[in-house]
Amino acid sequence: MSVLKVQNLSHTYGGNTPFYSDAVSNVSFTVEQGEMIGIIGHTGSGKSTLVQHLNGILKPTEGEIFIDEENIWERPKEIRKIRSKVGLVFQYPEYQLFEETVFADIAFGPKNMGLMGDELKKRVLDTCRLIGVKDEYLEKSPFDLSGGEKRRVAIAGVMAMRPKIIVFDEPTAGLDPKGRQDIIKIINDYRTAYNATVIIISHSMEDMAVMADKLIVMSKGEVVMLDKTEKVFAQGDRLRSIGLNVPIVTRVFDALRQKGISVPDDVFTVERAVEALKQIKAGDRNA
Repeated sequence: MSVLKVQNLSHTYGGNTPFYSDAVSNVSFTVEQGEMIGIIGHTGSGKSTLVQHLNGILKPTEGEIFIDEENIWERPKEIRKIRSKVGLVFQYPEYQLFEETVFADIAFGPKNMGLMGDELKKRVLDTCRLIGVKDEYLEKSPFDLSGGEKRRVAIAGVMAMRPKIIVFDEPTAGLDPKGRQDIIKIINDYRTAYNATVIIISHSMEDMAVMADKLIVMSKGEVVMLDKTEKVFAQGDRLRSIGLNVPIVTRVFDALRQKGISVPDDVFTVERAVEALKQIKAGDRNA
């Protein structure tokens, strides 16, 4: 059974005005529980508009969205219940911190869901341990933390609501390599701990190669490709034709093939590249 189904979704900004714009056009896809889906596309392709429909921030101009086979707009007055199932982490979420302490910021969502007392405290502490927010930070102001710690706290505030689907818009934007690795680990740990479904928008093909089971490729508001990550990255020419690219390591192996060197055509991550080079070296040794 699919956890998320998007059916013929379209969204128009400025309808019946001179500023009319089709941001998303007739998009359909399904996502299974526990999958990690990447969404890629050039700036203005409709990625952010699409994901803002998934927890009801935007309402479709046309089409439907189903969570656990329930149309999220069937009962508009209960849309807040959907937002506890589908968490959305915006780009630079640290700018959304607002409470006086780290504890209060992380507790804000669960508290609005009705958690109180020891249950609320346990939820906050469990989340902090999962993603590496130190106990000593809990009574500090979130504004006194480093940029990386602020982002952890902001993400913890969403994860503390235990959404079964969690959506990230450019989660590693602006981070150094160590920070990127930390955020990727946090996302993977949450997915593993709660069998959560994860949807990620990213411009980083390297992040997508490492994280995503499948990729949705958008262009001009439409889904132009939807397949397993390795099958999408195998179509480098098509990606380049819409202003995208493949991971850098894939480009290196493509260049090697063009020079007549026999290398695999399924290399999208550094780990796979190392494995392939070891196999080639072992083959040369046995020749």
